[in-house]
Amino acid sequence: MVTTYIDNIANSLEIATPSPLQALSVRVNKSPVTLWCKRDDLLHPVISGNKWRKLQIILANSVTNNIQHMGSFGGAYSNHLHAMAYACYRLNIAFTAFVRAHPESPLTPTLADIIRWGTNIEYLSREDYRKREHELWLKDICTTHSIDTLVPEGGSHRDSMAGVATIMTELATQASLPFDNIILPVASGGTMAGLIQHVKRHKLPTRIIGIAVLKGEGYLEDKVQTLLEQSNDVGTTASAGNWKILHRANFHCGGYAKSSIQQKSFQSQFFLEHQIALDTVYNTKAFFAAHQLLESGELKKQQRNLIVHTGGMQGERT
Repeated sequence: MVTTYIDNIANSLEIATPSPLQALSVRVNKSPVTLWCKRDDLLHPVISGNKWRKLQIILANSVTNNIQHMGSFGGAYSNHLHAMAYACYRLNIAFTAFVRAHPESPLTPTLADIIRWGTNIEYLSREDYRKREHELWLKDICTTHSIDTLVPEGGSHRDSMAGVATIMTELATQASLPFDNIILPVASGGTMAGLIQHVKRHKLPTRIIGIAVLKGEGYLEDKVQTLLEQSNDVGTTASAGNWKILHRANFHCGGYAKSSIQQKSFQSQFFLEHQIALDTVYNTKAFFAAHQLLESGELKKQQRNLIVHTGGMQGERT
């Protein structure tokens, strides 16, 4: 039944699945190397990339159970809030966004969009925003705002993992062989956890390599492990060999939404060569890291290496 609702919602929202699998010829130490790219940025102009993957099941459950009001958390440029607000608007579900920002701050394009789609915005101080994982506080705001379903920041929750696994089921029909390595940016952990879970359950030889987009060594591993444990995948630890998160300073550039001259140059050159736009916060860091790993030999040129483009270009607007 849920699968039927997902298909119906995908059709009504005009989600373009499966996303294309594209072979990119990249120059590594002056030699051409094939890097495969899963173009989830092309799933939808608004509900782009991993946002649809992570939201599809909870949206289907909400429609199935006639949920009237949903809520979630994010910053003033949040791709997650942007995608969720639009989906709720199209599905006629009330939506409240709890935004980490001052109410008198200039309105970002992201917030202007979600207001236009009928979202109720509740601004939170940094102190209050830190309470978003406190169970009693969450129950209180649900009661205060009459919210039926509250989705964690970034859309990363137990149900999101099965949605993310559709990346792998699509790849199974698009590629003749499994990939040796799948690279992706990591922030809230849900996309990575979903890929790890699928690889483990289907005993694939694929290694999942996350590129941290913020300074969070240990923290990000804990986020992924918690999601795996919530889905009864206990024992799938960082030492299991099939996944790891890289926290190198030249990849995350010192923190979330921070960049470097080298990455900005790479971002511009990559667009000129491939006509693929990369956002600064997530995908430039991941694609830059993949190129560096190929140059250093940590990713072998003869291997089948895939990078997931997780979308999110709307956050580039100022």
